[in-house]
Amino acid sequence: MPEIISVTEAARNFSDVINRVYYQGQSYLLTRGGTVVAQLSAVGTPLTGAEWRKRWQDRPRLDPHDAAEWEEELQATKAAVVSPEANAWDS
Repeated sequence: MPEIISVTEAARNFSDVINRVYYQGQSYLLTRGGTVVAQLSAVGTPLTGAEWRKRWQDRPRLDPHDAAEWEEELQATKAAVVSPEANAWDS
């Protein structure tokens, strides 16, 4: 769970905050005036092209029944959309 700290506190302890993110995997929600304005967290390990390809090939897929059901819902949604008139300002 991210730790909540103020932007001022993060700025004053920037090196320590970054080290905690990098070495300990800590994440932070930064606040200004009590409102969360940013999140600071590690970006993770970059993937190679081969790793991306493997993830794409291994991604979950819809079974034929679910795919057909989704297609029906998509077509029904498209049919229900009302296109705006060519020039609504003329009416």
